Amino acid sequence: MRALLCHCRQHLEAENDVALCDVVREHLILMHPNLEPSRDQVEEIVATRAYDLEYKEIYPDVDFAFERR
Repeated sequence: MRALLCHCRQHLEAENDVALCDVVREHLILMHPNLEPSRDQVEEIVATRAYDLEYKEIYPDVDFAFERR
């Protein structure tokens, strides 16, 4: 999983850098329409600011049960 934190503090993530470029471009178009990023600019943003993200189970051997009251 790859992720990126936009300058507006929106967390963006996708399976890989190619997919993350699509997510970032869509976010910029929708949330920052005045930027009008080119494909090269989006690729540069991802190349310089993206990081690996890994989700892990904190308690893999514990079943949690919630009771309704």
